Amino acid sequence: MKMGRWKKWLTIAVSLFVVVGLLFLLNLHRFIVTVDEPIEADAILVLSGGVGDREAEAAELYFEGFSDQIILTGTLVGWETYSSDLMKKHLLALEVPEDAILEFKPATSTREEAELLKPELVKMGIENVILVTSKFHSSRAQWIFEKTFSDTDIQVISVPVREDTFDRHWWREHETRKQGANEILRFIWEFFRL
Repeated sequence: MKMGRWKKWLTIAVSLFVVVGLLFLLNLHRFIVTVDEPIEADAILVLSGGVGDREAEAAELYFEGFSDQIILTGTLVGWETYSSDLMKKHLLALEVPEDAILEFKPATSTREEAELLKPELVKMGIENVILVTSKFHSSRAQWIFEKTFSDTDIQVISVPVREDTFDRHWWREHETRKQGANEILRFIWEFFRL
């Protein structure tokens, strides 16, 4: 009799775990994607990475009049070549004026990008930035920047790439499944580091 009750509770517990797990996975995008309404800002900050979509979004925001300055961060991607070098070339090809683009390098992670930029943005008198990155990276990036900038008055507005396909159906495709799983692991890692 006791064994039957134990099996019943185990079945309930496993079922509950599966249901909660599925609900979490189906709503993961709400946790890792943060989209704020763009506002007029002192600068548009474009994080390194992506495949040109981040620069395109920054150029669009620039031409829509949200800011007259674009800041790029750069990671080393090859011999004496930083991602910001390539990003700048892309922005110039999109007809963003060269004097509207600033580069800061090197950085190897989102946290390093925030730490690298903090004293520079304070020195420049920046009060708010539009943070441009991929959707799956937007919540963690904003969180890291806000934590790093917590002793400043700099406001961070998350405006990820609007054309990005990471959405509530993220689990249907291999690439977005990989992005979602990877981002959750990185979020956990950063949570214990900050």
